[in-house]
Amino acid sequence: MRTTDKVITFTESDVVFNLISGEASVVGRNHLGFMQTQNFVKLQPNEMLNRYFLVFLLNENQMVKRQLFESLQGSKVIKYTLTQLKALKINELPSIEEQRLIGRMYFNQLRLNWLLKRSSDLKYKLRINQLRRG
Repeated sequence: MRTTDKVITFTESDVVFNLISGEASVVGRNHLGFMQTQNFVKLQPNEMLNRYFLVFLLNENQMVKRQLFESLQGSKVIKYTLTQLKALKINELPSIEEQRLIGRMYFNQLRLNWLLKRSSDLKYKLRINQLRRG
């Protein structure tokens, strides 16, 4: 696809927030150079906030989830806004070292869950193929 418009693309380790699903992630190598659409915002944490910990907070912290949900009350179309993200109040943060540890553990757990699901899916396909062959 080509355009003469100025486009914003993702770089590796950008923190992105999906305005539709309300989920955050860190851009990996597989999505390097993808075009940023209107459904995503790029977040730029400062040096006091680890990017992986920020993703953990946005995806798993109940206080953050409640704030985002409450700001949607009465809305028929669920779409988060930049204003809602800016208005989030986060209690005192742990030390940067604790943030790194929590963020790393969170992403390792996500990867483990993905690998377990992939393994389960492949085992299922193997069994189905064995049954088809009789």
